[in-house]
This record gives sequence, structure tokens and C-alpha cells, in this order.
Amino acid sequence: MSDIIDPAQLQRETAIFKALSSEARLAIIYALKGGEKSVGELVEMLGLLECACSVERTNISKHLAVLKEAGIVCCRDEGLKRIYSLALPCLASVFDCVGAALGSTGTDLSSGPCGCRGGQSAKMGNKWTQ
Repeated sequence: MSDIIDPAQLQRETAIFKALSSEARLAIIYALKGGEKSVGELVEMLGLLECACSVERTNISKHLAVLKEAGIVCCRDEGLKRIYSLALPCLASVFDCVGAALGSTGTDLSSGPCGCRGGQSAKMGNKWTQ
């Protein structure tokens, strides 16, 4: 196995992480973890939130387009509705990992469940562990 990073693979992975860099898009993914949803259902679910992820129908459509372009969600037509689902259901485990790393308070990043956050970077004062 080679330690050399394939630039094309790195570019695809970067596109996925860029698409995940929005609270609204993360909220959409959380909603889709429970199964496929129409745009109307997503608007209804996310419109109830009191945060930056509370978005209107036009904004949700734009966020869904970004997620679709990155290959994170897919859609199908059902009559006049467009139904969205996760194309990468493995993202649910990433969210679980981040949740576990945050712990019950949602703020402690000093040591994750695997102990990976408390090592050398914490001793060196890495900005990610402060």
C-alpha cells in the first residue's frame, strides 16, 4: 500500500468536506438519516429549528443541489415531488464519531472515545484541542 495521496481522490474528498461545511447542509443530512424526504418535508422539519439551519424552501433547494453535486445525496421524482435520500449513508457513522468525540456536553474535544485527541497535539497546544 502506497503512502502517496492520489490527487484526484483528494479532490473528491475535499469536495465532500466542503459540502459538509454548512449548518444547514448538516441539518439536512441529519434529517435524511431517518429516511428519504421531500423538499417540503425538509422545509417543515428544518423550519422549526431556531438556528442558522432554519431555512426557507429556496435555500434548502440550493443546499440540496450542493449536496447532490458532491455525491452526498441523490433524488428521484415521485409525481410532482422530488424525493431526496442519502447517497452516502456511511456519513451517519461520521456524525456518530463526531458526537462521541464531543461527549455529552458537546464541547470537550480533549480526548475522544479512542483516546486520539489527548496525545502530542494536545501537549503542543494545537488550536484544534483548545
